[in-house]
Amino acid sequence: MHQTMITDSTLNITPARYPIGVQSFEDIRMRNFVYVDKTALLYKLVSEGMYYFLSRPRRFGKSLMLSTLKAYFEGRKELFEGLAIYNLEKEWIKRPVIHISMATGTNMSITDTRAILNDQLERNAKALGVVLKENILSVRFSNLISDVSEKYGKKVVVLVDEYDKPLLDTQYSAPDVYKLVHQELRGFYSCIKDLGEFIDFAMITGVTKFAHLNIFSGLNNLNDISLDDEYNALCGISQSEIDIYFKEDIKTFAKNTGLSTEKVRVLFKQYYDGYHFSGRGEDIYNPFSVLTAFSKKRFDSYWYQSGNSQHLVDALIAQPNFSFQNLEGYVATAEELMDANLSYTHPIALLYQTGFLTIKNYDEDIYTLGFPNKEVSNGFALNLMAAISYNENLESKFSAAILVKDALTGNGDGIMRMFDAGLKSFKYDQLDKPRRELHFHLMLHIMSMCAGLRVESEVHTINGSIDMVIKTNRYIYLIEFKVDKNIETAISQLMSKNYAEKYKYDTRRLIQIGANFSTQTRLLTGWKVV
Repeated sequence: MHQTMITDSTLNITPARYPIGVQSFEDIRMRNFVYVDKTALLYKLVSEGMYYFLSRPRRFGKSLMLSTLKAYFEGRKELFEGLAIYNLEKEWIKRPVIHISMATGTNMSITDTRAILNDQLERNAKALGVVLKENILSVRFSNLISDVSEKYGKKVVVLVDEYDKPLLDTQYSAPDVYKLVHQELRGFYSCIKDLGEFIDFAMITGVTKFAHLNIFSGLNNLNDISLDDEYNALCGISQSEIDIYFKEDIKTFAKNTGLSTEKVRVLFKQYYDGYHFSGRGEDIYNPFSVLTAFSKKRFDSYWYQSGNSQHLVDALIAQPNFSFQNLEGYVATAEELMDANLSYTHPIALLYQTGFLTIKNYDEDIYTLGFPNKEVSNGFALNLMAAISYNENLESKFSAAILVKDALTGNGDGIMRMFDAGLKSFKYDQLDKPRRELHFHLMLHIMSMCAGLRVESEVHTINGSIDMVIKTNRYIYLIEFKVDKNIETAISQLMSKNYAEKYKYDTRRLIQIGANFSTQTRLLTGWKVV
């Protein structure tokens, strides 16, 4: 009987192995997964300081970074062969490491949080060969640090991963539980400040800033590097790293998709690049999305789909005074970006720290924000649409693809027909009449975002504000909406205010549209393209 030999080409095995969801540095090195070398930055970190805090969005490599530090402090030199730190470090002193991770489990009760904390303490105690006897969690943590230090005759390393996950799990969904969790964590973490004589190095990571939460009360020497230029690329993947580590992967991706390598590079940048974690730092790619896209060999919203952000959007949409249309280009200070008093009434810090907004420009301590890339802006818009539309959506004939086609071909009538179709699916019943106009503008903005169009609302000119501006490579659409009036009034405002003056030096064709919306029919009563 003829036997077919199975080869790598038969199985279509790719040369690189992508560590999607793998957070263990040891596993990555032992199993020959692709690893973007950050060890030179980590060596700088441990050489120049003792206590650090880093805030980064979820799935940006914080857990892997701490796992790498753990292996380094445990003196596992063999795992670092071929990496920058291998030759930088001369001594490779072994130190006992306490690694607390709050990334696992769902903290929907104070009992859940206490159980996770206790489990983490027991795991560390067992691994380091000490026995914990006290019942109070903060005392158990204190004893773990001091007992381990005394047993090994060395100061310990303390690494805390996703310190704030129990807070994020409960802050908005269960406020009463949040208060209890906050109190528990404050007592648990605060013991670090009193045990400096036993601690050689400590690093704490999370999504959110800690300063005003009083979680680390008294730990004044904790160096927050979240906005530092030199550590901008500590988590995530830079453009230079894409060029070094994924050059062949881009070629393979292009071959499998039928695209040119240059087109693949452009699309990767549009979908997954664009994060800035400091004023002057280079662009950073989302590592989870990049690795998943290379693995699956197709573009999709991997990071956005991997987490549930609908609860955030639902709560934000209920705030009557917050404008989603103006998130692109929002101007903020460093204090505003890293504010720990995260709220939905003024959620810029929340949106920045969770990765929905990023730094687009920086000038004299003023940060201009925006969506980092297509993956995030499209995903955010889709969640917004879901929050304010009917689930059945039976009446709607809205198509994002047709909206894009109409915009690209200069079809102003087509754009308005798609807007009118989409309006049939949105909710109004729960809105007071004064808010319906605001809601109407938001819906049109969301439809444009879902289609991936470059859209701006309330665009300022010397004579007033244009309700909506949509830009493509060939056309600029200026759209003026009136509510419960008529089309002529909208057209008259476009002409009398001479909004087109703002774009007189732009070579693209200008298309002006006036339209009227009825709060009774909840649809456009008509429009006119000039």
